[in-house]
Amino acid sequence: MGTEVLPRVLLPLVRDPVNAVLMIGANLAKAPIASILLLGPSLVALVFLFCVLARPALPTYDRRRFCIRLGACLTIAVGATVLRGFVGSGGSTYARSPHVRAVMNLFHPRLAESRRRIPYLDQVQLPLRGEPLKQNLVILILEGVQYAHTSLADTRGGLTPHLSRLAAQGAQFTNARSSVTHTTKALFAMLTGRFPSASEDLAEAVPAVKHYAGLATILHRQLDYRTAFFQSAKGDFESRPGLVHNLGFEKFWARDDLNDPNRYIAYLACDEFAMLEPIAEWMQEDEQPFLLVVLCSVTHDPYDVPQWYSELAKEPVERYRQTIQYTDGFIRELDAKLTELSLADKTVLCVIGDHGEAFGEHGLSGHDQIAYEEALRVPFCLRAPSLVAPGVKVTQAVSSIDLTPTLLGLLGFETAGAGFDGVDALGVIPQGRRVYFCGWVREGPSGFVTGDSKYVYDPADRSVCLYDLVANPGELVGITLPAAQTQEIGDSIVSWRKNTVFRLSRREPGKQTLFGRWEVRWTSRLFLSSKYLTATDN
Repeated sequence: MGTEVLPRVLLPLVRDPVNAVLMIGANLAKAPIASILLLGPSLVALVFLFCVLARPALPTYDRRRFCIRLGACLTIAVGATVLRGFVGSGGSTYARSPHVRAVMNLFHPRLAESRRRIPYLDQVQLPLRGEPLKQNLVILILEGVQYAHTSLADTRGGLTPHLSRLAAQGAQFTNARSSVTHTTKALFAMLTGRFPSASEDLAEAVPAVKHYAGLATILHRQLDYRTAFFQSAKGDFESRPGLVHNLGFEKFWARDDLNDPNRYIAYLACDEFAMLEPIAEWMQEDEQPFLLVVLCSVTHDPYDVPQWYSELAKEPVERYRQTIQYTDGFIRELDAKLTELSLADKTVLCVIGDHGEAFGEHGLSGHDQIAYEEALRVPFCLRAPSLVAPGVKVTQAVSSIDLTPTLLGLLGFETAGAGFDGVDALGVIPQGRRVYFCGWVREGPSGFVTGDSKYVYDPADRSVCLYDLVANPGELVGITLPAAQTQEIGDSIVSWRKNTVFRLSRREPGKQTLFGRWEVRWTSRLFLSSKYLTATDN
């Protein structure tokens, strides 16, 4: 039968062809035999096509017969697509036909902007419960780290011992999930406390007329914090300078600032230990308290580690686990640096994942269109000396959007009436709360967790599946709901997703120089790019 390639899945190839080709090429190089088997037939077909085009033979058509056949084919295709909603319900083969999904994808209207607007930095002022606690904040964000592959979930594995020690020294959130399983979206959710636009755009990175209200802007405006965002990935990937600018950070550091290609890892990341020196220099620049966010991307595909660390494992899953162990070593060294600089006792150190990653647990790989726990569950823990007692465990379901209100609550802010979509996860979590989630691509599943129940809506056939996460933690068998309940829950999930698509302040194409060295260009919420400006460019 084959499978579908949804047009929107190909969007990154159009939006950012250089990075997309590098990503695909890196994966093809990792498996040369499989690549030959995959691309060989296509190459033969292309050679045959060009040979035919080089010496074309003019065909003879029966015009009437051709028009009748064409009309019949179009009638069948359109009719099948229209009737799908009536005869293709539930788990029917027709409803799940990959060919029908691909055709339907062409006719899906683009998600319209809702009336939702993200507040700007001067529209949010949070009250304090008393004297402000000017603790430093360091947030380490782990890219694509599956919770089950950490020692937080598997205490026998020993893959992330320092992460486990850190969690034991403070609070661990054992039931945390990504709100949208895509890095740009998850970063926005974590650092604003609000849902991102749950669609396959990059609206969060289109430079806004003002910084959005979030963790960085609130701490800077109200408590005069210094703010910086470091990442081991290169800066032009998904136009990260635009996102970091919108979040209100004063400093942005990416792989491009390293100026040492020998420390680069594959097409995306760099040796994260090379960030320690510039991070330490920035922390010591001033006596003011600071917010530091560090995004660790070595755990991103293609799962390479530096040569000095270890010889690369052969299997993808083992390489992936190798990168997680490597990143745990970086966490240990950064923690040691805080101690060396006499900052550990006055710093809240938080580690959280942006999303997980699937390696065939349910026959699927990746994260963008997957609603199983391997893509959703993320590590989340923090150490806050004198603020959080050791050994705290929060077992209720929490989300990416809870990070900002949780950290602001720790520092003495009153967050309940601030309009956040998230809640203070160290406070009172509302009973019956729905923790919503979705993938990046609209045709993928979405849903919510409430208590021990997980509801997953599949837009392919408009079905809703229920998983009991206590009785069935592996999500091996879903419970099909009655039609009326399916309709009600499905409508609520679709409505949530539509209502997250916020309005942009800039609708016309433009360009802007950010952080003094990044030129960001955009034409819409779908297409934008960044360029690192060198001395010759300036």
